[in-house]
Order: sequence, then C-alpha cells, then structure tokens
Amino acid sequence: MRCMNLTFIFVFSITLMTINCQAAEPEQVHLATTGIPGEMVVQWGTEEDTALSCSSESIVEYGTENDKLNLSKIGNNNMYLWTTCTHTAILSDLIQNTTYYYRVGGEGEWSGTYSFKTLEESPAKVIIGAIADHGTSNNAQETTNHMENEDMDLVIHAGDISYANGAGSGNGIGDQSVWDEYQNQIEDVASRTPHMYAPGNHEEDAEPYGFDAYESRFFNPGPNSFWYSFDFEFIHFISISAEHDYEPGSSQYSWLLNDLEDANENRENVPWIVIFAHRPMYSSNGDGDGHGSDIEFREAMEILLYDFQVDLAVWGHDHHYERTYPVFEENVYSNKSGSASDPFYKPGATIHIVAGMSGRSIYDGLEDPQPLWSAHREVEYGYTIFEATKTTINYKFIRNSDNQVGDEFWIINSINVQIPNEYPSTNYNQTNQTEETGIISQIKELNYLEIPMTIIIIALTAIFNLNYRKK
Repeated sequence: MRCMNLTFIFVFSITLMTINCQAAEPEQVHLATTGIPGEMVVQWGTEEDTALSCSSESIVEYGTENDKLNLSKIGNNNMYLWTTCTHTAILSDLIQNTTYYYRVGGEGEWSGTYSFKTLEESPAKVIIGAIADHGTSNNAQETTNHMENEDMDLVIHAGDISYANGAGSGNGIGDQSVWDEYQNQIEDVASRTPHMYAPGNHEEDAEPYGFDAYESRFFNPGPNSFWYSFDFEFIHFISISAEHDYEPGSSQYSWLLNDLEDANENRENVPWIVIFAHRPMYSSNGDGDGHGSDIEFREAMEILLYDFQVDLAVWGHDHHYERTYPVFEENVYSNKSGSASDPFYKPGATIHIVAGMSGRSIYDGLEDPQPLWSAHREVEYGYTIFEATKTTINYKFIRNSDNQVGDEFWIINSINVQIPNEYPSTNYNQTNQTEETGIISQIKELNYLEIPMTIIIIALTAIFNLNYRKK
C-alpha cells in the first residue's frame, strides 16, 4: 500500500496526517511451472515505497469464464534491497485442457485480465521455446513479438535475462529498474506461457545484491534456485549453473548425478532429458575473452551428459546460433543431416544448442575453419523452438530478419516413428552433413539399436560376403 503523508506546520505544533492510502498497481505478470499437472504458478510485481517493506496484497482471482472469476488464491511475497515486491501464488486442482482467466492484486488495485490454457491430460505433443541473452533492446523486443505468435506450452531461458547488472556501469551495482522494464516487456508472452530460467553471469550483481534479483523474482521448483529439475510431459528438464561450483564433489555435481540417475530410470514414462544452463560446453564463437567453449565446465560435467544419454543441451553466453552434431569429448557420434528423411536415431551423445541470439547483441567472431563437431551456425537474431512427442523432437531456429527457419533437425527414439511428409523447408546451406558410410558407421548404427556385438559382426560379415559374390 502506498500512503501519502502531508505535514501541516502550525505555530506551536507539527501534525502528521495521513490523507489517503493507494495500493500499488500490479505489473510484470508472469507464469512458471511446478512440473505438477493441474498446477500453475502466477507471479507479479508491485513497486513499493521502500525496499524490504511490501504492503500490497498477493491475491489471484481466476475462473474458466472471462467475466466470472469465482476462484481465488492468496499467495505470498518477497523482496530484496529494491522497491519491487514479487508476489507468488500457486494455483492447484486446475482442469486440464481448459482456458483460465485471471487477474492479480488486491483490494484497491487489480490488474487487467490475463489468460492461460492448461495442457491436455495426455497431449500428443508439447511445444517449447528456448532463448538466452535476451535483454531490453529493440532486437529483444522483436524476438518477443515473434514468440508471441507461437503457440508455446513452455519457454526455457538459458541465462543473461535482463542485463540489469553492473557490467559497464562503473559502479558494479547496475540499475535494478532494468529488471522491471524487462519483465514488463515480456509480459504479453510470459503472462500466458510459463517461463523457467537458468542463472547467467549477468544475473550476478556486485554487493549488496549478488543473485538476489534472480532468486527473488523467479519461481524454481526445488530447494535450490540455481539448479533444479521438473518433468513437463515427455521431457525431464534440468537447469544447472556454470556460475557456481560444479566440480566433482560439489553439491551441484552430486545433485545432478542423482537427478540424472532418477530421470534415466523413468525413461519409459518421460523419455527425453534436456539440460539448460548459461555457459556453453561447445561453441565456435571466440568473440572476446571468456567466450567459446567453456572447457573447464565441459571437462567437469560432460561425462554425466554422456553417461546418462542427455538428448539436448541448450546454452547461451555466446550471441549467435549454433548446433552441434551428437558429440562427446569433441568426437562426433553421428553426422547425419538430422532432416525428416535422415533423423538422428539414438545418436549416442548429446546435441548442443547455443541460443544466445535472442536480442542483447550478436557476436560475429566465428572460428575458421568450422569445427568438425559444429553442424550449423548463424550470426542472426532470433529464437529457437521445438516440438516434442513421446518418440520425436523437431527443433528449429527461427530468424527475426525474415521469420524463416534457419536450421531444423529431428531426433527419434523409436525405429517405428512416422515423421510427417510435409514439414517447413529451410533456406540455408548445411555444412559437414555427409551420410555415415562404411563398416564402422554400420556398426555404430546397429549398436545404437542395442544389438549384441556378436550378432552385429555376423550380420555385417554376411552382408560383406553377399556384396562380394555380386561382384
């Protein structure tokens, strides 16, 4: 609540009189997920008079009709050393495949009405947006505008969110109001599609803030804000942090190991594993110090991605788009094209995406020659989006400049998958995409089918003898 105080000075006394109180206007409305079907996290901000003193109410009114918000949920709030108070309410027992309308605030000041749609009970597919290094520039706004036209079920953000930190400010503290600007800028998308965030280097301010803004403003479904996981239909998402200790023996490393063990045991129900974090394990963009592949991060954690066959890893930090082949320790496990007619089938290693082209700026310092593990790269603004079913992932990079698909690939986990004959064509030149041939490649492909090596050798020997007789 905001109270206007007027002081009247008389000859013999000073009187402080409260004239009226006005509730703070709700803004920065955004959603998050708990990973539990039938729940939705609603968050918003109010600008208070002083830091660490939040007096605005934390209420969500909602319902299945725009003019009948007959349900309500009282949430909680938190603040850090800034005047924005973040309110959080978790809605539960939501009906699946249903549009809900809602408003936030409290007595005296309510927001406008927003809406979101819950997932079906057993959806055929889910659509996920994936970005990083966003910010508040005109290019960032263009990315948001394009994403607003997409029918997404979830957005993951691989860090460097608003760029409110003190880098380049001279005092290291930065301008916390940039967080407010950013969250208002993305409200049209974030108020109807849940967003989940990983911390980047630009989320860390100098003292006294540190990571306070990140921890205060965003919901994460776990006891630790910096690494957490959740299931979203067919996908187990894992958010980790390259800004904290990740070496073997650290709490983060131990947590990730345990989480991947559990996720791998649940593959029958949740077949895909996707990791997102900020600093890339693989990047061929060396524009400036501290960019390109983060070798220390990769050497510490890549073995876990390989051992537990993580399907996708989404990174930011380098401001371009790049996709690798399935790769481990810089060794390419399949150089298929990944097209609908030549998809990656259980490729044996993780495909890495750098999605740092979402708005802040772009880096054009690409390495020459292009590394063998790099399948496609572009220095263009845009966003990435992928459609997942229980047996397929179809991943795309969309350029802002022409709203065209710049890159696209498929991963399948079953040999019985039927990929649609009609799919968007791409206007780009592929590199390093020759079909695997030869005996060694055939052994790899058969090995991915989990066929015993003895049978593989017998089969290939028979094929060799048959080909020899034909000659």
